[in-house]
Amino acid sequence: MKKIRYSSKMNALFALLIVLVLGIAFFFNAVTLVLSNRYPLSIDLNANAAYEIGEETRAMLEGLTEEVVIYVLATEDMFDGSPYTIQARSILNQYPKYSRYVTLQYVDSAQDPSVAARFADLTLSEGDILVTAKDNVQQILLSNLFNYTYSATTGGLVIESSRAEEAVTSAIANVLSDHTVRLGILTGNGVKDMSVLVSLLRDNGYAVEEISLLTGDFSQYDGLMLFAPTVDLSEDVLVRLDEFLYNGGEYGKTLLYTADATQAELPNTETFLREWGVVVGDGAVFETTAERTYGYQPYYPVVAYAEEELSGKLKDQNTPFLSPLAKPLSLLFSARDTRYTQELLSFYETAGVRPSDADDQFTASQAEIWGPMPAMVLASVRVYGTSGVTQSQSNLLVSASTEAFSSTALQNSSVSNMEYLLNLFNDLFEREDAVKIESKSLSKATLGVTTQQANFLGALLAGMIPGLILVAGIAVFLVRRYK
Repeated sequence: MKKIRYSSKMNALFALLIVLVLGIAFFFNAVTLVLSNRYPLSIDLNANAAYEIGEETRAMLEGLTEEVVIYVLATEDMFDGSPYTIQARSILNQYPKYSRYVTLQYVDSAQDPSVAARFADLTLSEGDILVTAKDNVQQILLSNLFNYTYSATTGGLVIESSRAEEAVTSAIANVLSDHTVRLGILTGNGVKDMSVLVSLLRDNGYAVEEISLLTGDFSQYDGLMLFAPTVDLSEDVLVRLDEFLYNGGEYGKTLLYTADATQAELPNTETFLREWGVVVGDGAVFETTAERTYGYQPYYPVVAYAEEELSGKLKDQNTPFLSPLAKPLSLLFSARDTRYTQELLSFYETAGVRPSDADDQFTASQAEIWGPMPAMVLASVRVYGTSGVTQSQSNLLVSASTEAFSSTALQNSSVSNMEYLLNLFNDLFEREDAVKIESKSLSKATLGVTTQQANFLGALLAGMIPGLILVAGIAVFLVRRYK
């Protein structure tokens, strides 16, 4: 009878223990769920931490002192399905977890039209993201959360990588900034369309507008961009560009000019550039070393970094800069009076020039002009103070290639064009608050663990934990069997 009573007590004790363990587990899960909704408790084991925000973003969020509200014009369920939209949602959900000043709201605009009414001046679509702070707002299209590449298999564009963190973090920095750099895209004279560059600059906080070469007011802009005009600029337009750069003696302006191998001779424009020390030559630059080309195409050469300050800011200095369909450049001087020239990028010594009048039988051995030669030049006029420090400066940035600013180069993760050009623009316009986030690809997602760590995890999951469970089971059996 005593043995039966003792056995009943032990059964009751074990039942109570099981209930207690289940209760603790339930409570622990509930607390974890609540905390995970407010704080970053998950761990991303992917090698590139694709589902977590980076250190630069975390540092910015931890330093916030003003309220930021992020509206996502969709339900969370809308981001199900594609690995890239799931990744974008994961990135978005990280922001309020790292700062109490950030609020994230998913809004079904069909059920709640109040947000759309508040931003009636914007053209909104499902999936758009609105980042707001103070009286500022920046709209991010859902499509702008990703980089794209052409697929020969589908015959169209496919997502190559995610730039969700870059887009959202940059937008937060932009709406909190007190100064916006204004850039004018010059139109007319057969210039090339650079819509991808425009989108990139806007996503990174620049106010970009189109402005007519003939009738526009240049003075309201910090910088102007002229992409490969096919019609020569008139003397009146060139005088206005000179006045823009002079800026009433205050300087502080920048003009970007890009050349292209398809351009004919432009006497007026080329004379203007020569006054700044830059000569645009005839022909197209080709590369004879296959490893220094993109896709083994000789007229798509990569170039060398000719200075250390900008190239030193790259995450990987071994990543090349692509300069396709380029015209040859040369410099007339390095310094003359108040004008200076600096070579930023350079074609290799194995690069040659094919003259524009060469026939179809042209071979590399017939080239008369060979590298190294400039691929990008920063020309400037500087005014120095009595202490020898630059008081004011205007810049003329000349690129041998227009395609270096196109989608082919900017959306290509195997070259540095996007990162390098953003660094360059941020330096020219003295944007110290600019944020640069690396795009993240999911196509080769791997666990970021070493072989030794992987072996340890395998042994832990396959041997140690099951072994501990087995030992615990045997112990319980023996206790119940002999007491």
